[in-house]
Amino acid sequence: MTSASQPAPQPLPDLAGALDRLQAEIRHWIDRFRAEIDFAKALATRLPREAAGWPALIERAERLVGEGLATGDAGRIRSAIESAERQLAEIGTVAKTFTISCSGHAHIDMNWLWGWPETVATTVDTFETVLKLMDEFPTFTFSQSQASVYQIARDYQPDLVERIAARVKEGRWEITAAHWVEGDRNCASGESLCRHLLYTRRYMKEMFGLSPEDITVDWSPDTFGHAHTIPSIDARGGVKHYYSCRTGTTDRPAVFWWKGPDGERVLVNREILWYNSEPRPASTAKLLEFFDKTGSRDWLQVYGVGDHGGGPTRRDLRCVVDMNTWPIFPNFRFGTVKAFFARLEKLPNLPTLDQELNYEFTGCYTSQSGIKKANRVGENLMSEADIAATLAHAVVGRAYPNNVLVPAWRDVLFSHFHDILPGSGVRDTREYNAGMIQRIKAAAGQVRTQSLRALAKGIDTTVGGRFVASTQTLQPEHESTAMGGGAGRANGEISVAGHIADGPRAAVVFNPTAWKRDEIARVTVWDMDTGPTFKSMKDRSFVVRAADGTTVAAQRVGDGHYWGHNFVDLLFPATVGGMGWATYQVAEAPVGEKPAEPKGKVSAHKQQDGGWGVNNPVGAVTLENDLVKVGFDRATGGICSLVLKATGQEFADAKKPLGVLEYVLERPAGMTAWVLGDTQEQRGLEIEGLDILQGGPHVAIVRAKVKVSNETRFNVDYELQAGSPQVTVSVDGTWLERGWQEKGIPRLQIRFAFALAEAKARYEIPYGSIARNEPAGREVPALRWASVAGIAAGKSGGCSVLNDCKYGHSLDGSTLRVNIVRSSFDPDPLPELGQQQCRFAIVPFTGEAPAADLARQGAGFNHPLQTVTCDHHAGKVAHAVAAIACAQPNVIVTQLKRAEDDDALILRLVETAGSATTAQVTLTRGVLGSITSAIACDVLERPLADNGVSTAGDRVSVTIPAHGIATVKVALSRAR
Repeated sequence: MTSASQPAPQPLPDLAGALDRLQAEIRHWIDRFRAEIDFAKALATRLPREAAGWPALIERAERLVGEGLATGDAGRIRSAIESAERQLAEIGTVAKTFTISCSGHAHIDMNWLWGWPETVATTVDTFETVLKLMDEFPTFTFSQSQASVYQIARDYQPDLVERIAARVKEGRWEITAAHWVEGDRNCASGESLCRHLLYTRRYMKEMFGLSPEDITVDWSPDTFGHAHTIPSIDARGGVKHYYSCRTGTTDRPAVFWWKGPDGERVLVNREILWYNSEPRPASTAKLLEFFDKTGSRDWLQVYGVGDHGGGPTRRDLRCVVDMNTWPIFPNFRFGTVKAFFARLEKLPNLPTLDQELNYEFTGCYTSQSGIKKANRVGENLMSEADIAATLAHAVVGRAYPNNVLVPAWRDVLFSHFHDILPGSGVRDTREYNAGMIQRIKAAAGQVRTQSLRALAKGIDTTVGGRFVASTQTLQPEHESTAMGGGAGRANGEISVAGHIADGPRAAVVFNPTAWKRDEIARVTVWDMDTGPTFKSMKDRSFVVRAADGTTVAAQRVGDGHYWGHNFVDLLFPATVGGMGWATYQVAEAPVGEKPAEPKGKVSAHKQQDGGWGVNNPVGAVTLENDLVKVGFDRATGGICSLVLKATGQEFADAKKPLGVLEYVLERPAGMTAWVLGDTQEQRGLEIEGLDILQGGPHVAIVRAKVKVSNETRFNVDYELQAGSPQVTVSVDGTWLERGWQEKGIPRLQIRFAFALAEAKARYEIPYGSIARNEPAGREVPALRWASVAGIAAGKSGGCSVLNDCKYGHSLDGSTLRVNIVRSSFDPDPLPELGQQQCRFAIVPFTGEAPAADLARQGAGFNHPLQTVTCDHHAGKVAHAVAAIACAQPNVIVTQLKRAEDDDALILRLVETAGSATTAQVTLTRGVLGSITSAIACDVLERPLADNGVSTAGDRVSVTIPAHGIATVKVALSRAR
């Protein structure tokens, strides 16, 4: 122990630490000088006129620093470098005409390799980190996209929102969210992309007081390809700029104007580095590469660690501040994306690309097929919910449920994230999506059901007194069991519960599309099995009466018992006007009454000559109506003949039947969810039966039972309706095929081999279509339809192929294939096991098929007629109405909704033929109301300066450019 007078021993100096720090300081100065010299030399090669005397200056500076280094003295080394920098001042002046604009960013993937809790935690932690760094670095700026992350902050850590808002007001936190998420741009519908813009713009106004002019960029750095129509949609939502890393190929210009089919354009900055980079001396190489490509001395570097990295780091910020002080170096400045694009706009002679920016990760057009089906179902249901709610509000005054519709739409939009909809996530990704689609189905199902029931309640379902329900007094034990709770079997669909005691009932058929449809409608009848002489529903026959008195026999396609209630599913022909309705009566067939023969009835035939055997080629199986005759191959179950009767053209090849399933085994190439592997096996499938399920008169169905393996089997139903050339192909089975590295990736696809010469394809894209001429078998994205046209039997013609939930297509010669399911195994090892259901349709045509016809086919297939049953009652609303009609066949009214800020109607229209058109849209007088005014708007529902809209009576005239998208706001007066 030392005495009080003796000093305590001092700790030994940290010699190793001191040496490390000294070496680090020397290394920093040396690295600085080397970076400056490298930049000066690279600059000299690009600016030979300014750099005539630079080599000598650089040589002297290098000698000077070399002498300092030889001393080994840190002070002398630093002094030598500073002296050399002064000698290079001439070069420094030019160097400072170059700038790296540093935009801090946090690329936060929604539910990619993790579930929702981790997405929330990552978002909150990242925002907390950024706000702390802003306190420390007063010039630091940060740019953050995606409305979804701000909603996370609002829901889970609301104090962050106030702090973010303060930084937004300062101009240091830049919001780059024009869309709800950084979403997919090939598989999302056109209307969904409009809703991204609409709801995100409104959200940013509400949260931060920002207008669309404050957020001019569509921030899509990691999106896997971009449809040609994106500029057309974006420009109508206040977007002027586009930032992306993945544009199909790396040889695109670094900066270019991207023009949509209608001539609208956005300015694209194609990232030449990556969006998760680090600001370091090596960044100057990319600055000069950008200068070489564009002539611009200003380059945007988007930096920050993505996902769980917290965005920009203290190291990043200190490096930016430090490098900005280097005299023979470009400026390193914190900046905003918007300011950078404003400077880019001034660049002269920028190239223009008028095309799609594809393809990236073509496996993602199919992977995690359940998510893709949920997307299509969600988009379809929400569109229909908007239409139904708008009609019910306008016609009978039902309150418009915006508080239900907007959150449900946001759920649909969230699932567009570029690792969710493409199917490149993990099990948690799809499980969260599965829960989300249930929420969407519940919301849309109730909005549609209650809106259409409200309409039905206001409709005169007696049809002027012609339909009257029979009444009879029954003993209690003979009373109907109808009106029980729960009957309905609704899974996001309109509830089929009738709430009718007994007897004849009204069936009000609604059309969710804006054109007249003559189709087969479906109705479920509950509990018509009462009375003292009990007769089972299964033993009863039913008829359907139209308003003109025509009575047809209803075709029974199903019956059963469901939780204490009996039901029967019936089909009947219906004619319904655009976004309108028609009233029919469903009743038990009276004894002795002979219903009228349906027009153009369909029939099925199975010839037994020669004996029956699946693999016995004798004996024809056919479906036929007045428009087409369809023959089936007994060996494959596919369509071996498809004849269009009007022209005699044959569209099927008997040697290669169409509409058949094929099994493919891909060779793994890594990133199996993203990348389609080479085909190592491809084969047709054995069938175990070919039977007729329905024989008409309204619908006929042939079923092929297909064996994929001992574990996996599918039913493929081929359906033909009366009065239609469309052959529907429904695929339903349990997929139990698993992929792994040693085996490969099992895939199921459907083949449509058409008997066409000179075949060419056109595909639906968001609010448009595109003709592609790709190498044989190249996988491409499409929405609801693809069309293959060529020469059939010496005449022009072809077939469209419709689908209800698939996106990956390929054309090889005249054979179109659509992928149904593929068992990728990373990052999700078991993404597909379970039931798989999807529907396709083949529609033959002669001559040219206008894009508008194809669009209507695809929309009709995805939006079937909808039926609500009710009692017969008087009402002020006409029993049959066409609410909307467009006179120009090349223009389609795609959406009806109520305006966000008032009681007006919003109409969305699309021109499909590439011809500027003045479309005339009729809103039926006395139904939706009387038109008082109409104006052209953007998709944000803001008036446009160039109106192009006029009204006359019940008609609105709208000027639409070729391939254009128009949004029209119509004000109406209503007297109820």
